[in-house]
Amino acid sequence: MDGQMRLGQRCQSVSKLLRIPAKQLFPTMTSVGVEDVVSIILLIATFVFNSVPVFYVLVVISIAYIAYVYGDFIYRSYLTLNRDLSGLCLLLAVKRDLNKRLAENRGLNELFLDVVAKQPKKVAIIDIESDKRYTFEEFNKEANKFANYFQSIGYRSGDVVALFMENGADMVTAWVGLSKIGVVTAWINNNLRLEPLAHCMNTSKARSVICSKNLCSAMNAVINNGLIENKKLQVYSMGATNWDSLDLRNILCSSSTNEPQKLDVVDFKSVLSFIYTSGTTGMPKAAVMKHFRYYSMVMGSARSFHITELDRVYISMPLYHTAAGIIGIGQTILTGSSAAIRKKFSASNFWKDCVKYDCTVSQYIGEICRYLMAQPQIPEEKLHKVRLMYGNGLRAEIWQAFVDRFGVRIGEVYGSTEGTSNLVNIDGRVGSCGFLPISPLTSRLHPVRLVKVDDITGEVVRGKDGLCIPCKPGQTGAMVSTIRNSNLLLVFEGYLNKGETDKKVIYDVFRKGDSAFVSGDILHWDRLGYLYFKDRTGDTYRWKGENVSTTEVEAILHPMPSVADATVYGVTVPGMEGRAGMAAVVMSENACKNNEGGFISRAFLAKIVWAKCCHLYCD
Repeated sequence: MDGQMRLGQRCQSVSKLLRIPAKQLFPTMTSVGVEDVVSIILLIATFVFNSVPVFYVLVVISIAYIAYVYGDFIYRSYLTLNRDLSGLCLLLAVKRDLNKRLAENRGLNELFLDVVAKQPKKVAIIDIESDKRYTFEEFNKEANKFANYFQSIGYRSGDVVALFMENGADMVTAWVGLSKIGVVTAWINNNLRLEPLAHCMNTSKARSVICSKNLCSAMNAVINNGLIENKKLQVYSMGATNWDSLDLRNILCSSSTNEPQKLDVVDFKSVLSFIYTSGTTGMPKAAVMKHFRYYSMVMGSARSFHITELDRVYISMPLYHTAAGIIGIGQTILTGSSAAIRKKFSASNFWKDCVKYDCTVSQYIGEICRYLMAQPQIPEEKLHKVRLMYGNGLRAEIWQAFVDRFGVRIGEVYGSTEGTSNLVNIDGRVGSCGFLPISPLTSRLHPVRLVKVDDITGEVVRGKDGLCIPCKPGQTGAMVSTIRNSNLLLVFEGYLNKGETDKKVIYDVFRKGDSAFVSGDILHWDRLGYLYFKDRTGDTYRWKGENVSTTEVEAILHPMPSVADATVYGVTVPGMEGRAGMAAVVMSENACKNNEGGFISRAFLAKIVWAKCCHLYCD
């Protein structure tokens, strides 16, 4: 009797369930197809209900509902589970390491001494042009010479020394040595001349400048033209010259190699250097690089790509930029790996150098990879020991061909010198510059997000609540990184110029009162969470690894008598990375009458190529 009653109750329950429309059961599922699916499931449930408890029937229904509604998300999450867990472990490891260093509060100079103590006789740097080798002990002694000399003539923490130097051991030992006494170094692009060079010098407020011997003439030209604001600027040259400068190499011969006196506090939060980035509205901007930021960028890349003291890094990109100056040579200073430094990139010597100096890791930008692919095949491209090339800008169309030909792993890194966060491609996804987890929960916790922007103006789009509209997987938007003053690693240090700093910050992003750094880059976020660089917003374009300001180029054209107006923009060039600069010029009436168009071309080449191109040597 009891069994019949339970059977009747089950029948009534299922009958009631069948009479309820699927739209009421599942308000988010409104299509007829969904109702059909639910009805079929319920009919099957009524058929077997006599032998299966109602609880299990409901479990099956729930699973079917979840599979139908969230099946695609679950499948995508399954495909990216290993990547996301690896990324989470990496993030936690880096944060744990950084928190430890923050608690210790020791500057890079002291962390470097730990590395020296562990392996004093190991080769630290090979200067390829001179074929000179420095052990870690010798490297440290050379750095101490800089520290002791400048300390002896009154330089203290917070003073600035500009470095206008070619790639080589001298530049590295200079800034490492000066960091020991708290002196900030301004890393100046050695391709700059006249006004752009003067601008970088003036914004740094440097007391002195150290020049490579071959660059003294360019620095003296700026001084002789009255472009330097500091009339007491002292010029040092690394060797005797005919110019008005002091021979620092000769001076350092008598400088002490002992550790300098600790007259000032130099800790993990001290300013290390100024690194210049191309401005969106004019001349280059000096980004503030602190010791902890340098450390986080180096160790983040080291952990991402497993770079250790067993590696030797081949560096042929400019040391005044973040790529080589931080995540390149930083491996030597903080992980204890060796470095082989070439003055300028040479496509014909790249693999020969890697074989000769037993390099296991190298760096790239997209253009370098194209230049190497364009070279005829040589035995060294198969004999090398390079296991990893890391950098940014390798496009999908040549990625796999590059990997197949040279047998290396690609590690794509994306970020900016001044930004609060970076992205890393840790699993070799072709064409991707990194990833963001697709889960709404984890994406909200991640410091990097994509937000929707206006296709024409490039400005962020806001909803009715006044907040930015976050992108979803499958959409394209501008990358922003969270600023949190309560978290030292998410503090935006910005630039020396506060006005320029304010331009890169937006407020009321995801909630009222919050703020974020706007990178100016447009990225696509695919359905698996991978990110792909698409374009830059604002008045900039990227050419040969350099962000170029259109307004800076226009400022050179506008003063010309034969130019009535000019607009500069970037255009794609088949077979090349980034965009090349193109100028639409309206000639003045007199210029048209006198046929002075050729003058514009010559002037453009003479001033723009020097000032705004990355001089990669490709033979």
